[in-house]
Amino acid sequence: MKIVITGSSGFIGSHLKDSLKEHDIIEWDIKLGKDIRNFTLDKNVDFIIHLAGLTDVRESIQIPDVYWEKNVEYSKKIFDICKNIPMLYASTSCVKEWWLSPYGTTKKVLEELAHDGHVGLRFSNVYGDGQRDTMLFSRMINNSLEFVSENHIRDFIHVDDVIDAIKLFLYAKDFEFDRIYDVGSGMGLHVNNLVEYYGFNVEKRVGESCEMLDNTADITKLTRLGWSPKRDIHKYLEGKLNGRTKLENNTEGLLS
Repeated sequence: MKIVITGSSGFIGSHLKDSLKEHDIIEWDIKLGKDIRNFTLDKNVDFIIHLAGLTDVRESIQIPDVYWEKNVEYSKKIFDICKNIPMLYASTSCVKEWWLSPYGTTKKVLEELAHDGHVGLRFSNVYGDGQRDTMLFSRMINNSLEFVSENHIRDFIHVDDVIDAIKLFLYAKDFEFDRIYDVGSGMGLHVNNLVEYYGFNVEKRVGESCEMLDNTADITKLTRLGWSPKRDIHKYLEGKLNGRTKLENNTEGLLS
């Protein structure tokens, strides 16, 4: 199968590319000198997986024009060029309250611009090896966590579960799906309680107004297709934190 992956050097993209080595992969990534601004389509492409784009909610407040250009204008060009080819593209749980940030707004617009046969995947908080250093789990693992939101509930999903979800669509015999699917664990965790559970005593702050309070995914539609999340967040963190002391309480207290 001939597959185009944009953002192939990014966190999700690199994991996806490594899992599809048996296929003919065409990469588009600015780190490879292939900016999606200049996107062109090779002949006989079977599938497009569009992951490239800017993803920082707080940063989007500072440079909304850049987010609009890269996330909307460049992606619209890709959508139009690939109008008649099956495509998955990265959306976000932020779309559920898109008005809170320019980032959420750009992804909401993308969902409106997508053509028939293009499926948006609303990722929640994806974690795993290779995640950005600024992500919560990276800061916990690197012992650089300075503060935590006291009022946020987040749905954490392992990158390998995300890859499994992508492959479900990729290998479907008939590409006839709904336009949008949530991709998460379906389980919301109180971020403050999670951090405390692993023994971190850091400053607590109220979440910023540009951020959703709760981004728990509704994975009902996706599980009906035969997918389910299989990786355990605590096995991951316990392995990475090397037995860091946990509070003696029930993990049920972490759930929303």
